[in-house]
Amino acid sequence: MNIYFSDSSNINEWTEWHLTLRGWKRGSEKCEDSPLEKKVNPPIDRILTCRYHQSLSTNSIWIQKHTSDVWKTSDCEILTQTLEKFGNCPQSL
Repeated sequence: MNIYFSDSSNINEWTEWHLTLRGWKRGSEKCEDSPLEKKVNPPIDRILTCRYHQSLSTNSIWIQKHTSDVWKTSDCEILTQTLEKFGNCPQSL
């Protein structure tokens, strides 16, 4: 017998990270233990905003992790230089 769980039993959490000339700054986040998102306005001087995701399905033993770009500047040169200086989006909630 196979048992399947509905999507409501999945755990999906994320944190937004904003890259600025001063480094990465934590932004909005969604934790499974809270039904509401914690909203944080992005810094005015952001260059890139990424969202780091972690999800776990109850019928899986593996945590899925990935990062997606939410917003980025059109200035490719400053984006490249800042990423070289501070590295890629933090992989932590």
